[in-house]
Amino acid sequence: MKRSALIFFAAIFLPSVVLGWLALRTAGDQHVLIERQATDLHQAETDALASALRATLEEKQKAFVEVLRALVARHGASALAENYGPLLTEAWSDGGIPFAITPQGTLAWPTSAVARRDRSQSEFLGNNAAFLSNRAESEIYQTQPAYSAKEESKDSAILRAPAARAAGKSVQQDLLQEQDSRQKSQSLNRNIVPQKNAPADKTAVLSKVAPEVSNFQNAVGASAQGILARFVQDDLQVLFWTRPDPNANWLFGLMLGPAQFDRLAQNILPQNTGDKTQLAVLNEKARPVARVPSGFAADWKRPFVATEVGEVLPHWEVALYLTNPGQLTESARLVALTLIFLIALALAAILAGGYFVARDTRRQLDLAQKKTDFVSNVSHELKTPLTSIRMFAELLADDRVPEPDKRRRYLRIIAAESNRLARLVNNVLDFARLEKNRKTPNLSAADLYPVIERTWEAESLRLREAGFTVNWTADLGPYSALCDPDAIAQILVNLLSNAEKYAAQQKEISIRTNLTAHRLNVEVLDRGPGVPSGLEEKIFDPFFRADDSLSSGVQGSGLGLTLARRIARDHGGDVTCHPREGGGSIFTLQIPTTDD
Repeated sequence: MKRSALIFFAAIFLPSVVLGWLALRTAGDQHVLIERQATDLHQAETDALASALRATLEEKQKAFVEVLRALVARHGASALAENYGPLLTEAWSDGGIPFAITPQGTLAWPTSAVARRDRSQSEFLGNNAAFLSNRAESEIYQTQPAYSAKEESKDSAILRAPAARAAGKSVQQDLLQEQDSRQKSQSLNRNIVPQKNAPADKTAVLSKVAPEVSNFQNAVGASAQGILARFVQDDLQVLFWTRPDPNANWLFGLMLGPAQFDRLAQNILPQNTGDKTQLAVLNEKARPVARVPSGFAADWKRPFVATEVGEVLPHWEVALYLTNPGQLTESARLVALTLIFLIALALAAILAGGYFVARDTRRQLDLAQKKTDFVSNVSHELKTPLTSIRMFAELLADDRVPEPDKRRRYLRIIAAESNRLARLVNNVLDFARLEKNRKTPNLSAADLYPVIERTWEAESLRLREAGFTVNWTADLGPYSALCDPDAIAQILVNLLSNAEKYAAQQKEISIRTNLTAHRLNVEVLDRGPGVPSGLEEKIFDPFFRADDSLSSGVQGSGLGLTLARRIARDHGGDVTCHPREGGGSIFTLQIPTTDD
């Protein structure tokens, strides 16, 4: 048993614990993986929306450029500049404040006269005249769309070429230098701190959008068109500009304000985000200008993930918030708890299996020991009657017993020992048949009273000769039952034989038969030492002996009571045992009866 337990621990339980520990580590990694996948998925969503907002603004700028080309083609650059505001308003319906700059770099529109009549134009001049006329520098955020043969004329490309050639550089090298200059400008912190992909201290996140200080002329250089953003009195302004006629070199532009940005932000958000996430477009003050679902509130500076829109709308963010911020943690926690439960269940099953295997192994070992004892007991029981039979048979065969009384007594001993030998052999054979193939006995209607009477007559005679006091108390018959009479007789013989073996000094055996409702009770009573407490059921197990028959002098195979109970139960009855008042035991055979 100790060796089996060691093998079980080393080969099954210990590897299972190691696998469970590895599974728990995997559950922890799964927790991180689930959060990372969710973060990447939501980050991709905000990236796509930020890209859509940039693309929408750039499309607006392209549409503005096409409108200006058409106006210049119709009116000419100089004539357009003289009446730029009204002419643009007729061709452009998306709002904004127009401006125009002469080839010499002076502001041609709006004029002072126009500004006096229009408050918005007056405010525009007050905030932008110095910058647009190149008299003042400002922090700006600039982006230029990718140029192609379709979008840029050869003349506009020539505008950039002379300066580049003078420095010994190509136009492409000139553009790359401008881009590097912008990347080297000072960086600022973002207005929000996303919960994911943030620094460890979570106090600030560096923005990818950096300003540069420049006046308008240096900012636009010789480019044909572009988008420029800057903050004026904490309000964001986005300037579209283009040179539709390279030969005239007039610059026409349009300033967009918050009203136009808010409409663009509303248009790029989906109509529905589901019940797990919420989306918002945040302005440079980290306040929502558009959100889905409408009206939801959150800690705007602490989204789950967010993406900067870029230089076209500096410090604007597309932010995503979780409806239930703890949902991801709870989901990962649930996965971990489920895995822990399954591992615990598996380990419990392994332990339970090990316990039942050990228990069954112990039972098999006990059964093997009982079978070994059974062989010893049967060998002893076979040897004892055979020795008596042979000894008395030899005495009679050699005619060494002349007295008739002794001869008759020896013959009775031979007959009794033969009967005992036959009972032992029959018990072994019957048990073997029952173990091999237990079948319902051949039942027929019979009266058990004469069966009990014949059995008692034969057994009581033998018991009296052995010195026992015997008695039978019976209710009047008949005892009608569906039964196998020979099998019932065998039960009674086994019970009487058991009482005889354990009678000890008080040789007293009696039986009582009585009828109750649909049942015949046959009780075998003795005055032996009785069955030890707690073993009243155990004594019916195969090969079980309450004592060691070889050392105690009580002979037996350990099968008599087992066969008695099995036969009784095959008849729908039972054999039970309980202590007898005053000492001894009472074995009761119960057989169902039939109505006459």
